[in-house]
Amino acid sequence: MMAERAASRSLGGYGGAVAACLAVVAVANLFTVYYVTQERTIYFWDWSHYWLRYRDLTASLAQHPTATLGSLLSSVRRDDYNLLPVLPLVPVGWLFGTGRLPYILAITNIYLLPAILVMGLLLQWLFRPGIPRRSFAPFVLTVASLPLLHMLWVAALRGFPDVVGVVPIGGILLLHFARPLSEQRAGRLVATGLLLCLLVLLRRWYAYWVVAFFPALAVAHGLDIYRRYGSDWRPYLTAGRNAVIIGLTFASALLGLATPFALRAIQTDYSDIYSAYRFNHSLMDDVSHLARWFGWVEIVAGSVGLAWLAVRKETRVLGSFLLVQLCTIFALFTRTQDFSLQHIYLLIPGLAVGIAAVVIGLWGRMMNGVWRVASVGLMLTVLLLGSVTAFTPGAVAIADRLRVLLPSDRFYPLVRHDIDMLENLLASVETLELAQPGDIYVLASSNILNSNILYNACKFGPRPRSFCDRILSASDVDKRDGFPRQFLQATYLVTASPAQYHLRPDDQRVIGVLLREVVGGHGIGASFQRLPGEFTLDNRVTVRVYLKESPFKRSDLDALEKEFNGYYPGRGHLFSVP
Repeated sequence: MMAERAASRSLGGYGGAVAACLAVVAVANLFTVYYVTQERTIYFWDWSHYWLRYRDLTASLAQHPTATLGSLLSSVRRDDYNLLPVLPLVPVGWLFGTGRLPYILAITNIYLLPAILVMGLLLQWLFRPGIPRRSFAPFVLTVASLPLLHMLWVAALRGFPDVVGVVPIGGILLLHFARPLSEQRAGRLVATGLLLCLLVLLRRWYAYWVVAFFPALAVAHGLDIYRRYGSDWRPYLTAGRNAVIIGLTFASALLGLATPFALRAIQTDYSDIYSAYRFNHSLMDDVSHLARWFGWVEIVAGSVGLAWLAVRKETRVLGSFLLVQLCTIFALFTRTQDFSLQHIYLLIPGLAVGIAAVVIGLWGRMMNGVWRVASVGLMLTVLLLGSVTAFTPGAVAIADRLRVLLPSDRFYPLVRHDIDMLENLLASVETLELAQPGDIYVLASSNILNSNILYNACKFGPRPRSFCDRILSASDVDKRDGFPRQFLQATYLVTASPAQYHLRPDDQRVIGVLLREVVGGHGIGASFQRLPGEFTLDNRVTVRVYLKESPFKRSDLDALEKEFNGYYPGRGHLFSVP
């Protein structure tokens, strides 16, 4: 304990905390500017969704504030991708514009940096019994280490605002674990339930964090009550009642504020709808998938740190809670689908606390000053190397040498080399549109070509065009989207060779089956004529355009419906062909 106090004192007080915050803010903004300015691409799907909503909301709030607020409330009540995460970013749009760089900087400064600071406060509170009163060593060490976690950054740099959820998560942990559950008053319990509701309102999939909150709470507080009171049943009863108050507050708030979404969520089998996004087949596949993203050092360090917190007397309640919750989230989520970049924020709070605990533990327990600095410096260096190899193309040599320890997946700035060719494709389609106006459907669904890429390149590319709204939104995933009825109204088809998928072809038959008939010229494909010319995109993807010359035959449409119903029996409502 004396060694911990001396080490903490040597790190400084308020001045060190302020200096750490200023340094992190400066470096974070410089890194964000560097990363975004390296990109040359067309953003699409989730990478563009909230950015475009940020653009729209910034403009509409300034022009029609009352109507826009009404739309925002309706969105919060109904939509899976609602507008609430964008709202706090709007002032940045008013001051600095709605380009990609201001948007990512807004996420960094309004969500990501506060998330780091809240986690710093959590660790400062967690280790406060073992440090001098005016020491901010745990805070400083946390603020120094968490920005080096590359997975904290990846989704934010890709345009996801989902890191916003880490802020209320930190608030929930600070609020709830400040007192034993059996001793908490009604105000604290209600506030915890409301923060849990806010978490789900911000991004719907944080419901997994909320669901895992309650079994982890039962284990952590149950063990704590047993250690303090033994078999006396009254504290257990009080704690159980208080947990019910938290749960009822959360449920009633969510039902009251987002009734349509809540009812839909209860009735929806998400594991079926999103089964196409489940590639891993075993627990080891899921763990290996995360190891490719995080690197084994971060996973092991986070797990060891949480285990240490769980056995340490002063921190065992929160440590055991986070350990149980992390395992519960992992088990529940992987039953539905694989983790995507944004879903990593379900795991980040627990792993971040564990990693920060390792750094704080090394600093506080090393008696020798040289060994203390060396051990913490080594840990921070490994974290930094993980970020450097993940984000910097020039660090491939380092990554290869340390591939066992560091993340193997890369998250370099997005660069396309075919933007000029996309412009040529759009110019050709524009010429066709001028001669014979009609809707356009894209039979491709990959990172190289899909309907959203073509639409965004048309609408927001180097030369915005007037026909962009004729590019139809496509059906990409069978069980989620069903048969693309909008395909039937298209005059022009944009196809790709080889066929472009972003999931398994068997889960994207709405692409493959239609493409087979169009390219083969049989069935519904007999109604289309391939036009002269082709365009070569990145990865040697060849794009061709088809013109619809005759109506579809009813027999061909019936054959198509029969084929899809054969693939997906009992889902006639999804695959009926009008």
